[in-house]
Amino acid sequence: MDSSRVLIVEDENIVALDIRRNVRKAGYETVDIVSSGEEALARFEELNPDLVLMDIHLQGAMDGLQAARAVRKKYGVPVILLTAYADDSTIERAIVTEPFGYIIKPFEQKELKISIEMALYRHRLEQQLQYSEERFRRLFEDDLSGDFIAGEDGTILMCNEAFLEIFGKRQGNPGKIVNINHLFLSEEDKNYFWERIYSEKKLRLFETELKTCDGRVVTVLANVIGSFDDSEKLKEVKGYIIDTTERKDLETKLQQAQKLEAIGRLAGGLAHDFNNILTVIMGYTSIMKDKNEAKESVEGEINGIKKITQKASILTRQLLAFSRNQVLKPEKIDLNLLIRDLEKMLKRLITDDIRMSISTGADRSIVYIDPSKMELVLMNLVVNARDAMQGGGTLSIQTKNMFLDTGTLPLGECNEPGLYAELIIKDTGTGIPEENLDKIFEPFFTTKPESKGTGLGLSSVYGIVRQSGGYIRVESVLGKGTSFFLYFPVTEALDTEEREEKGSDAPGYGSERILVVEDEELLRGAVHTILSKRGYKVIEVSNAGEALLLVEEQHVAFDLLLTDLIMPHINGDRLAARLKKSLPTFRTLVMSGYPPSMLQEKGINVNGLDFISKPFDPDDLARKIRSILDS
Repeated sequence: MDSSRVLIVEDENIVALDIRRNVRKAGYETVDIVSSGEEALARFEELNPDLVLMDIHLQGAMDGLQAARAVRKKYGVPVILLTAYADDSTIERAIVTEPFGYIIKPFEQKELKISIEMALYRHRLEQQLQYSEERFRRLFEDDLSGDFIAGEDGTILMCNEAFLEIFGKRQGNPGKIVNINHLFLSEEDKNYFWERIYSEKKLRLFETELKTCDGRVVTVLANVIGSFDDSEKLKEVKGYIIDTTERKDLETKLQQAQKLEAIGRLAGGLAHDFNNILTVIMGYTSIMKDKNEAKESVEGEINGIKKITQKASILTRQLLAFSRNQVLKPEKIDLNLLIRDLEKMLKRLITDDIRMSISTGADRSIVYIDPSKMELVLMNLVVNARDAMQGGGTLSIQTKNMFLDTGTLPLGECNEPGLYAELIIKDTGTGIPEENLDKIFEPFFTTKPESKGTGLGLSSVYGIVRQSGGYIRVESVLGKGTSFFLYFPVTEALDTEEREEKGSDAPGYGSERILVVEDEELLRGAVHTILSKRGYKVIEVSNAGEALLLVEEQHVAFDLLLTDLIMPHINGDRLAARLKKSLPTFRTLVMSGYPPSMLQEKGINVNGLDFISKPFDPDDLARKIRSILDS
């Protein structure tokens, strides 16, 4: 038997009893019979019916249609209307009450059962839909992410409280958000958003910065979907947004803490290395002083100081390399030839119980890279391999060609598909633990003891390779060895002129007048001596003001200006431009110990300038000056 409970509202007693008989024969329970709409509403909660059979014409001030509307609105219970009339006006009034059935009296039991079953079934569907909508509404409103639905023009149709908290409220004051287009920081950001929606129909885990109603900038992570009709016309945009501003701030603070920790680790390593260098220089100068008094040769000590200062220069380059701020001087080089030329030196870096083999199998080995930095890369990797083979082993260095496309290039790298020269350095040493493989190129990360140095080797290798347009990867098996794979884009072969120019090593001499502007006294004096010994007439000043006084008031002329780039009051490039007004024919060479990126931060672009990086070799300085004067 069906347990559904039916309330009968009928004012004619005989008709009401007949209806009750048919309801019970159909298998339903009747909770009562009432004769008016007022009574039905008054006793509704007491009777608690599942369905109401309601006559349209009733006793009292309220007819059946008004009572049906009240029942439906207040209790949501289905109502089937009963009437002996089926005129148009009655039907029109009945439709407004949203009845679950409309039965013309007299009726058969079968017709009544079908109407009741259909009404109860429809009511169950409505309840399920209402429950589902309520769940969605609560999920939408209670969601901690900012949920929204917007029209095709960006107009916000619906959003939850979390969305308002992110963009429209600040300290309890509601803001006004009417269109998602108002959230973008720039027209470019807005255009990018809509282009992605139209081209990909969605934005997944899209991280960006948006602005709030009161002008704050928030970092968000968004998932957004565009809904399109059958003709591919955008109908609406919906998505959810997570405010990651606080997390980003914490990441920044963590990175800052890591930097401070790294600086502490770096300071110890650098202090160790530079103290060694300073000790050697101080020792040599003391010996030179004693030998000078005894009129003995100091050539050995001079060579020693030169070697140790070169080591200091290499250490500085390593620091710049891992930060990718070093001044590279790339040129076309034959990678095979460079490796062969370094073979003897590389063998001196390893111990007698390590066997080294070199195979230069790349048919096309011309790459565009700074040769001195490439030498540094090879030395670092060979020393790394040597340290991993304390009990001896095999070290192999080989080159070959490989064509790389988008499928073989690593994710996140910006290299172009094409032909590459591959350099492989493989050892049979202890290997690298798997948990360290992702860290080995990080600055300051090292598994070596502190006495072995700063741990900048592999990070400087990575910086040089990436800044040279290549990339590097590593494979390692614990206890079996490690292989480093370096890839450099192949370029065209060296031409005859490049070979001849590369082979010219004669230091530059001359008799021209050179104005040196440098605020470091010892460096200024050293440059004066270097150039004077090569025949140049040198005028030296300590700042830009003195240089301007010499030229603009004393009318001193010169052929080349050699100036520090960063100086108090007036930088070297601005000094040169001002001096050109009084003396338009001189040439300019600028020098600096700052990397190009730091110079750009100061508003100086070295592109287009004749530039030499500190520290420089005296012969390199002389060659550079001679080349500029002769050009």
